[in-house]
Amino acid sequence: MKTQKGNSIITTPIIIAIGMMLVSILIVLAVKILTPYLWYEKLSSTCIKYVFIMEEYGYLTSKEKNNLLEELEEQGFEKENIKINCTTKVQSYGSPIYLNVKYQYNLKLPLMEEQIVPMEISRSSVSKR
Repeated sequence: MKTQKGNSIITTPIIIAIGMMLVSILIVLAVKILTPYLWYEKLSSTCIKYVFIMEEYGYLTSKEKNNLLEELEEQGFEKENIKINCTTKVQSYGSPIYLNVKYQYNLKLPLMEEQIVPMEISRSSVSKR
């Protein structure tokens, strides 16, 4: 009887430690997998802001395009992975305008090779100029 009680005193903390490690690993993986969705939402909200600017000017000026790139870089996006396609000439009132931003997010998971997650935000509106 005493040996059985002694065995449970030794094995219980080991089982708890293994369980805690597995839960920790699963939490880290879940956070890593959900991170691209958070980046997508940041990219989307920034694009919406610049569509409003485009509505005012009738297009995306080169200054505003540089501001967009700088703002995305400040948020943590890598400048070399960003591609912007947009209306580049002044549009009259009611004419369609568009903003298309593509970003390649590098997803790094433990024990797996790096994967690229493509993100594309397309917004369109009409010029209010």
